[in-house]
Amino acid sequence: MKDDIIHYLLTIVYMVTDYIIINATIVSAYFIYRFLSIGKEVVYSVYELSMGSMIASGIIVLSLMTVQAYDKESSLLNMKEIEHVIKGLTLGFLIVGMGLVLGRLLISRYVFVFSYTLTIFSVTAVRMSYFHILSNNPFKKWFQKRILIYGVDSLGINLYRALVNSPKMRIQPVGFIDNTLDRVGQKVHESGFHTSNAIEILGQLEDIPQLIQALKIDAIYVSAQCFSSQALKCIFDQLRATAVQIVLIPDYQSLMSSRAQMHQIDDIPVIVNLTNPGQSYLWIKRLIDLLIGMCLALFVIVLIPLFGLLIKWDSKGPIFFCQKRVGKDRQAFTIYKFRTMHSQNNPYKIKPEDAKDERITTIGRWLRKTSLDELPQIFNVIKGDMSLVGPRPEMPFIVDTYQREHMERLSVKPGITGLWQLAGDRNKPIHKNMMYDRYYIQNMSFFLDIAILVNTCFYAFKGR
Repeated sequence: MKDDIIHYLLTIVYMVTDYIIINATIVSAYFIYRFLSIGKEVVYSVYELSMGSMIASGIIVLSLMTVQAYDKESSLLNMKEIEHVIKGLTLGFLIVGMGLVLGRLLISRYVFVFSYTLTIFSVTAVRMSYFHILSNNPFKKWFQKRILIYGVDSLGINLYRALVNSPKMRIQPVGFIDNTLDRVGQKVHESGFHTSNAIEILGQLEDIPQLIQALKIDAIYVSAQCFSSQALKCIFDQLRATAVQIVLIPDYQSLMSSRAQMHQIDDIPVIVNLTNPGQSYLWIKRLIDLLIGMCLALFVIVLIPLFGLLIKWDSKGPIFFCQKRVGKDRQAFTIYKFRTMHSQNNPYKIKPEDAKDERITTIGRWLRKTSLDELPQIFNVIKGDMSLVGPRPEMPFIVDTYQREHMERLSVKPGITGLWQLAGDRNKPIHKNMMYDRYYIQNMSFFLDIAILVNTCFYAFKGR
């Protein structure tokens, strides 16, 4: 009951915030349109503007509810929520646009496009701000369900990391339980934004009653990955005496991708593996790559003389850094970047993990911080070697060391940006961050791509 009330109150806060932001962006878009003096100078009275923006905002918020943008859903780096937000905003603006056309109401296309663009960025920024606020330690203590995770296996660790990245679920992992005495006291590190944080393996099965009392535990989540059916039955029989909630985490991810849905037939749970995105998605993705790529290419061409002078002035060597990388289906291609390191360095050494690395030039340090060194890769996108969004391409000598689990990265086109670039682990080697690329590959969609691109804009603006 308490959990439902808190979720209901949080949902109201989110809905009211979205309504205010959408209202404000529509009004702001109109004033930007008037200030720029473009189009046919459509003029609205204060009453028409305020009523129109309020009605449109209400329709868009209802659209957000329809696509489950207010659900307390778990996803890596909060991407599922942002994906649903962009989907709901797009649906809402389409409904508003259809209403304006069918009602033959006078509307400026510029105001409509400005409103949609501003709303996407504004609502996404606020949602990410809420995500970080709810992730901070002072807020974690409020109304949190405290849990123990039984099973220090890949499923249990992935659950821990998923809960860390899903603060709206208000579930706080306190520690792990493991049957191996030698592992008690060891730490399990979370991944993502707070890589330095960790929780300990606190004890074994017989220690659970004492830990429940000492740590005020509300539930125990049991990983089914490394236990037989008989062992799970024995564990559940012993845990029932503790009077806390017991949750079983089924191990189906090793059998099928995360693109799966759970249904129920009578009392029998049924898991359906969903198919990968069809050819239509790949066509749309390529079309977007070309449209955005062509626009950005014009911007890059203008910057080349300026950046070229700065790079040449700072250090001897070429303007561009060219390197062999491995793309989809192990096809090698040449990747282009603005040069950020001294030219005498070996280009195939492991990349710098620290901005203070002596191989980086003065101008290069600024280019890397703002991600502007990546801009020439737009030409790789236009050529078809890369996409705007996807796993980062690796150097051939690293791909030669790939294990079976890493080969999945080569099933899709590499990208300029992706989940890895948005994560706290982005300074670590790419191939050691498979969780980000695996999530993207198994959840590829048009709106996930847009969500990643929008978030990339924020991260580039902040400086990585």
